[in-house]
Amino acid sequence: MNPQHDSGNDDPGLARELDLMMQFLHLAPVGLLRVDRSGTIILMNPTGAQLLALLGLGREAPGQLPNLFDLTDRVAPDVRTLVSLFSDDSGVVLDKYRVLLDKADPGGLPPGAPIALGITALKLPADPDSLMVVVSDESSTVRLQRLQSQWLR
Repeated sequence: MNPQHDSGNDDPGLARELDLMMQFLHLAPVGLLRVDRSGTIILMNPTGAQLLALLGLGREAPGQLPNLFDLTDRVAPDVRTLVSLFSDDSGVVLDKYRVLLDKADPGGLPPGAPIALGITALKLPADPDSLMVVVSDESSTVRLQRLQSQWLR
């Protein structure tokens, strides 16, 4: 038996597929998170960590797990509320909910940092006790909308 596989499955094709899936998740151009009902982040890819750092990820007290709702409370308190109000066992909870980052960090955002994030949250039938969350950089859309509104004045 191969000690690298806990499941007892020694299929090298399955192990390769798992490795490819992990590479895909780590290289995805969007943040991918799995959070529990209370907002505690269970899993997160590197892009998710980069984007959520703009909201204060990494400033938790030692030993405290990061919480998506705590991170979004200052700039988008509705995220916590909308998730808590969603009562179905599965479905789209949030669809590219826009979070503007101008109030995210009193010290200001680093040059070139995103100015807006989109948050999509899904409850999957296979795991109704957690959320799959996609965090994306929506800055180009916000900039385009601002330019359009200036032209329409």
